[in-house]
Amino acid sequence: MTRGVIFDVDGTLFDTGKGIKASVRYALEAVNAAQVSDDKLDLFIGPSLFYSFTATAGLDESTAVAAVEAYREHYWEKGVLDSFPYDGVPQMLDDLSRAGYVLGVASSKPLIMVRKLLDRYGYDKYFEKVVAPDYARRGNDKAEMIKSAASADKNVMVGDTHFDIDGAHDAGLRAIAAMYGFGKAETLEKADAKAYSPREVFDIVRSRDELFERYVSVK
Repeated sequence: MTRGVIFDVDGTLFDTGKGIKASVRYALEAVNAAQVSDDKLDLFIGPSLFYSFTATAGLDESTAVAAVEAYREHYWEKGVLDSFPYDGVPQMLDDLSRAGYVLGVASSKPLIMVRKLLDRYGYDKYFEKVVAPDYARRGNDKAEMIKSAASADKNVMVGDTHFDIDGAHDAGLRAIAAMYGFGKAETLEKADAKAYSPREVFDIVRSRDELFERYVSVK
């Protein structure tokens, strides 16, 4: 019986905040839209870009499409260079891999950008599956991505936003909240466990067998 750990990218494996926020500001300026507050900038980390530009920045559909394109241009050239692994991530991935866990990625970040980050730091070797949308996708269905990233017989999700926690539960998995990421603590109360560092992720995975049991909603 194999066990797997599925990771989000932004705010879980990498601190991508600086690059994302700079790219959002660039994109809003490029489409002549009003800038958003710092608190709202945080909300761009996690969901799909199209969702964020419409729901958070309040752009109409056509303007949001243009903003997404401007964002990607800036992020590919500059923003991604302001992304760094959290302290302890390399050791966590190595320890989990050596312990026999099957690792995967489920991210709302475009696949080409996820691959660029993983390749840059040599992390691609750890992951059996890397699931993320292509540029054409506008939706924000994290549950489907998590299901697709599950390679082991039993799996648990690790992420830093309620999209990760809710997506895992909708997919029938339990979830560990990466409390060191970008999510607000009050939005992560539904998590089945909380890790305050990558090292704690490893410790929790190793000590909490019940996290690999199927999540059943009590709704």
